[in-house]
Amino acid sequence: MWRVSLWLVALIMAHTLAPGTALAQPLPANTLPATTLPATTLPANTLPANTLSAIATSSTPDGPVIEFLDGDYVLTLDEAIPTAGWERKKTPNIYRQVDTHWRTGDLHGLWARHRFDRAALGKGPLALYTVSTRNQFTIYLNGQEIFRNFASKDDNKMAWYRPFLAPIPETALRPGMNEILIRAFSRDSVAGGRVVVGPHTEVEANYKRQFFWRISATMVASSAMLILGAFGFLLWLGRRNEVELLYLSISTVIWFLRNYQYFAEDTPFHLVTFNALSVAATLIASVFTFSFYASYLKIPNYKFIIKLLIIIVFPYCFIHWYFQLTNFLLYVPTLLLTLSMAIIGYLNFYRTRIPSDFVWPSLMALMVVLGGYDALLAGSGTVWKGNDFYLALFNGFFYCLAFLLTFGVRALRAFTDLGKANATLEKRIAETRAELAQSEAARQELVVGRAIASERERLMQEMHDGIGSNLITALAVARQQNQPPSMIKTLNRALADLKITVDSLEPVEGDLVALIGNLRHRMQGDLRDAGVVCRWEVDECGPLEWLDAPNALHVLRIFQEAIGNVLSHSGATEMRIGCRVETLGGVLGVAAYVADNGQGFDTAKEAPGKGLASIRSRAKALHGLLTSTSEAGKGTVITLWLPYQRHL
Repeated sequence: MWRVSLWLVALIMAHTLAPGTALAQPLPANTLPATTLPATTLPANTLPANTLSAIATSSTPDGPVIEFLDGDYVLTLDEAIPTAGWERKKTPNIYRQVDTHWRTGDLHGLWARHRFDRAALGKGPLALYTVSTRNQFTIYLNGQEIFRNFASKDDNKMAWYRPFLAPIPETALRPGMNEILIRAFSRDSVAGGRVVVGPHTEVEANYKRQFFWRISATMVASSAMLILGAFGFLLWLGRRNEVELLYLSISTVIWFLRNYQYFAEDTPFHLVTFNALSVAATLIASVFTFSFYASYLKIPNYKFIIKLLIIIVFPYCFIHWYFQLTNFLLYVPTLLLTLSMAIIGYLNFYRTRIPSDFVWPSLMALMVVLGGYDALLAGSGTVWKGNDFYLALFNGFFYCLAFLLTFGVRALRAFTDLGKANATLEKRIAETRAELAQSEAARQELVVGRAIASERERLMQEMHDGIGSNLITALAVARQQNQPPSMIKTLNRALADLKITVDSLEPVEGDLVALIGNLRHRMQGDLRDAGVVCRWEVDECGPLEWLDAPNALHVLRIFQEAIGNVLSHSGATEMRIGCRVETLGGVLGVAAYVADNGQGFDTAKEAPGKGLASIRSRAKALHGLLTSTSEAGKGTVITLWLPYQRHL
């Protein structure tokens, strides 16, 4: 954050040092004289013959190119060629407001004269190149007008940084000495700039290079910066909590205003106001750039610091303009802001170790260097040769590129996080759908289960109230009428079978132990009448998930048959019913058994048609295994093994 402020300081410093940026004055401007400018020709030269201007010559394939190293200059608003007051000075010769204490808006005029020998130039089409001749000017060659950059005396041209190309007509040249006269006037700094004459192709190539880097590149960079600011503003409209985007958009608009003087051809409005805004824009833009970076990094107390800077900067700029203070009073706070942003940026990079965080402080440091270079270029006027480039005017563009980098990194991280979040969300949605499907299946199963349970309850009630009641009545009548014991026994067995069938309809939830225990309870009376003691040998066994009502009835019939055999045929006095976990053939299951101490039988001589065949078929229907072991005089053991998991 602080590096943004440092960068802003450097930018302000560099821009305010640029030539052509004069102190804005609130005083009224002078007006042009009522006389008109010369037409296409000037009267013959009446000045005394002087020596030729000093020149530097360079050879090119198309012929020599000469550059004037000095010339004759005189400050005057007269339209006629001055007859006195000429002074030989180095070229370019710039009369800056800061040097002359002129006020912005006052009109000043300058005549410049350069003399050369026609023999110094080759034959063929020639052209003249000039830069930093400011601001409205006309060029004459041997009394003939060959170029002007304005159409009306009321035009507010900005020519201090703009290069110009003037073709030289062959008819205007003469053998021997030739004279170039430039009349310039300005409401700001006035100057006779760098002047180069040579073959048209060579001079034009130099002009195009200069125009690209001075005007086109500056305009494109500033426009791109402004577009980025508009993009940041649109982002801020959708993300009002990210106020740094608003600071970014504001800073780009102010930087564009500051850079406008470099590539604009005309002053967009009143010169005094425009100059005042251009000078103040550097510091103001630096403050908003610092505000952007401070908000972006969330430095301690950044909100308070930003408010304080904004509250201070506008009155400070007004005081600077009103009292016509030196621009160095703007450069210093700009430099401090830029340095602070660089330092804070490097500290942030040391903490995060993120490569993109290294770009900002490095850019701030570069801006300090570029601002120093521009200050040296324009400060004293001794280094400036009229053809040099200002570099700090690209700082705003670099600043926007740095923002794009950091924003792109942040956006990439956000997109990556969003992708991960989407993947996680899709996974959770799939899991939720699966859970919902399972829940729906469970719900449907529950609905079906409730319907079955309701139907089972109805059948049980019907059997109890109908068949059961009729059997009990029949048994009571048979006993009252002293019916044969065989009939009473048959009725009792039918009633017992009915109870077992009803028991099989009761939900057992796979609990085999509870199912067998309920059967034991039902047959407890028969066991007691037969004088058989029943012992319960049960280990802890897990539920059989597949044990539903039809399968439960098979189990009950198997154990009913086994217990019935003990009561009818074994002559046992003791019976054991047990249940344990047992693995058979690598498959885990439950083994339930009925054992007695009766007379037993020889399993090898078991006659067909006995009850064991019936219960074996039931065991097979259960996907289980029924085994019987018996030894004469030592009792019998019937074991039913059932698997925990059945594979149909």
